[in-house]
Amino acid sequence: MNHTFKMILFYLAMFVSLGLFWFWMALPSSSLITLDPNVKLQCLSYAPFGKDESPMNIAKGFRPSTEQMDKDLAHLATITSCIRSYSSVGLEELPEIARKHGLKLWLGAWVSSDAALTRKEIDTTIRLAKENKDIIETVVVGNEALLRNDVSASQLVGYIGEVKQALPDMVITYADVWEFWNKHPEIAPAVDRVTIHILPYWEDKPISVDKALLHVKNIRELMQQKIPDKEIVIGETGWPSEGRMRESAYPSAVNQALFTRGFVKMAEENGWKYNFIEAFDQPWKRMSEGAVGGFWGLFDANRADKHILHGFVSNFPNALWLFIASCTLSLVGLIWLWGLPRCSCKKAPYWFATLFGGSVALTWQANAYWIVSRNNLEYAWAILCLSIAFLLWLKLVRFLIDEEIEMRGSMARFMSVITLSEPKSETFWEDALHLLSVSVVLVMALALAFDGRYLNFELGTLGIIATVYAVVYFATERKELNGLMEKVSGLTLFICALAVLLHESARNDFALNWVVCVLVFGSTLWLSPSKLCGITKSFLILIVSALLLVAMKEGIFVNESWIDVCAADPMLPVCQFRTLLGKVVYLNYVGLSGIVVAIFSVLSGSYVLGMIAIIMGLFCLLTFNGFLGAIIVVLGWWIVGYRLNDQCAL
Repeated sequence: MNHTFKMILFYLAMFVSLGLFWFWMALPSSSLITLDPNVKLQCLSYAPFGKDESPMNIAKGFRPSTEQMDKDLAHLATITSCIRSYSSVGLEELPEIARKHGLKLWLGAWVSSDAALTRKEIDTTIRLAKENKDIIETVVVGNEALLRNDVSASQLVGYIGEVKQALPDMVITYADVWEFWNKHPEIAPAVDRVTIHILPYWEDKPISVDKALLHVKNIRELMQQKIPDKEIVIGETGWPSEGRMRESAYPSAVNQALFTRGFVKMAEENGWKYNFIEAFDQPWKRMSEGAVGGFWGLFDANRADKHILHGFVSNFPNALWLFIASCTLSLVGLIWLWGLPRCSCKKAPYWFATLFGGSVALTWQANAYWIVSRNNLEYAWAILCLSIAFLLWLKLVRFLIDEEIEMRGSMARFMSVITLSEPKSETFWEDALHLLSVSVVLVMALALAFDGRYLNFELGTLGIIATVYAVVYFATERKELNGLMEKVSGLTLFICALAVLLHESARNDFALNWVVCVLVFGSTLWLSPSKLCGITKSFLILIVSALLLVAMKEGIFVNESWIDVCAADPMLPVCQFRTLLGKVVYLNYVGLSGIVVAIFSVLSGSYVLGMIAIIMGLFCLLTFNGFLGAIIVVLGWWIVGYRLNDQCAL
């Protein structure tokens, strides 16, 4: 059998295997039930924002398109008889449009920590409710305001009482996660009905989709027992179609369809009153809830049907394109395979596994990045990670085929060139690739360890990096190149992996695989002849700084006891500081300035600036800006680690 024929057979097997893999990934669940084609949801959450729109801009004068709202409600009227709104300011035309399409309305007033905006919301809601009594089923004063610590329970009761006094003939309620009704029993007597949110995915202990419906049923029965004198209404329930896995709760289109169809059937059988979340995907939510926040809709942001209620559902509706991309990537092996004088069948399984696995991992990860990336920073991050993984994969493919590989990179050597301490050497690009490989894994690990609730597991990128480094470590003298910077980075990865495992539990398959990859990669950095010397002082400074930041965050920023105090006397110094801190965190001033400081520290070679950058990054990590904070910490570590490395003899 000649070489050409062997290559043809090799790639025929490759293409067939890739085709079968993506076909299997695209299959729907066999557990999907079929609902009556004429079924209508009782009520459906509706936010009239398009793909690039946000309610955050309403205060700046933005108004949703009335034409778009008209089209939306005309369509929604075919699947529901009611919609729930969350705000009234900026949506003053919504009741009239709802009436036009025969829809009832749960009219919402957005209650927040901004007293002036809350006042405007309540006044607008009262006016709209009086003008549209015929279609208003209930008025919802506040949505998860207690969950967000935006107001105290006493403040909320005051707002509810004001609306009830103005609208004595209407049903008034407040909506929040079920646990907060238990936490604040003084709210129930103030409302006409208790509106609870039951979102199995978002529970503190996430519920897998196969147990989610039973969880909803149990929680509703529990709340009816706890508050027997009030009508219990489910104000929100649903399941996301994309995003990160939380313990055993996996977001996917198939799981969303499983939950949705099962819930509708169960709710009708039990006679529950409910509102389902939500009509359309809302990309703006990804800024505060991570990727998963933008994918709770029955329709996507472009108003295309995701077939959640009826029909064929696939987690990979673009499987054909993913198959084509994987096949194209696998062809890179021909660069070296075609040049072989003869084919060794003993090595063919290794070639096949590497080309198949790498092409699938890169394609899968690129697809995930495309779905979850929301701004230029995240698109740049995706390009960087995919580029690094692709280059390392090429090196591995070449090594397995023709046994040639160059992995001579050193973090310290790269920094010596950047700080102008040494001239550019022939290994410069190897050093750059190595530094970036370590850095992207550090960013992933730190972000997930400190603020991982809203971040995805980038398994495709990480898996390739870890695999390549493991192979190179055992096949070459890679460990001899590792210095202090690599060793401390490896130790950091071990700690982060433990933190993620403890947070996610062993029920999260994505987390388990991620932890294994991090441990493998971290081991290739830690196992080196370098000594940990001269780092004690720097680490003590960082530990003390972190403790102070935690004390500030827990004692002032998220401490609920200050809500009532500051509501009574907002001019108190601690309340003024709390307000300032909130703005700094929300507008991410520390993150933006931290990037500048970190870049200057690298360019100037300043150890002091590097330490300041790391501390600023820690602030971001501890105050809900994990991804940017991790980038700042790693950039600061470049120069701090390099300066510490000077004190160690390799």
